[in-house]
Amino acid sequence: MIDVTCKTDRFNLSVVGSDFINDCCFGEDFSTWLVEALNAAGVDAEVICMEDFGWANSADYQGASYLMCVAGNSDEDLARPNYGEWHVMLERHRTLMHKLIGRNKTSASDPIVGKVVEVLRAAGFASVTVEP
Repeated sequence: MIDVTCKTDRFNLSVVGSDFINDCCFGEDFSTWLVEALNAAGVDAEVICMEDFGWANSADYQGASYLMCVAGNSDEDLARPNYGEWHVMLERHRTLMHKLIGRNKTSASDPIVGKVVEVLRAAGFASVTVEP
């Protein structure tokens, strides 16, 4: 799995929704924005559902399919309650055979990683980094 991180205050990290599975299911607004930005950049992406850690999305790009999950953590700054770090976790879908023989793993050089970084930087998010 590859983790692309960034910092922003554009999305909710402070108000727990009545529909949250637990208190850390932030990311619906971030997922919607990210999917729209990636679609505009030529990636076929869609929001899937809330998970117990955030939100799950899918993305298809250049012949590969990915699970693209997002989760956020507030910096707990009272002056900026929605400022925090967001994680975009990318995992390439692989066949059972690929998993057994250790092939086709997600890597930082996958083209989808560059697209995610590109849309985050273009939106002006701070501290965009890729962590393997």
